[in-house]
Amino acid sequence: MRNFDEDLDQDLGFQIGGESYRMRYVRPEVLASWEDEPLEEKSEDVLKRQDMRIVQFLETEDMRKRWMALRAREEDALPLVKLNELLRWMVEVQTSRPTNPPSPLVAGRGKTAPSSKAA
Repeated sequence: MRNFDEDLDQDLGFQIGGESYRMRYVRPEVLASWEDEPLEEKSEDVLKRQDMRIVQFLETEDMRKRWMALRAREEDALPLVKLNELLRWMVEVQTSRPTNPPSPLVAGRGKTAPSSKAA
């Protein structure tokens, strides 16, 4: 018998910016709600939305407060690449699907079988 409760047993802890955190599983509606969010034009709005998504995954209120303090640091600030990596990992764990970009397409027609000749 497959035990789906055991499928979720994995280490949800992570460290970033010298701080340790633990992610929690969220209801599927949390992820589904992201689809309905309007696309902001300003990068600042995108970053705020990204922070709020990360905060939704954090296990405790203390961790959420520490995350916002970490993000507010001017000195030793987290680079965007780390924020993107973290959120990508969080979504992958929540959905059991990797979020890697698709493989690049090969240019041109490629090789095909010879054409058939009509009789």
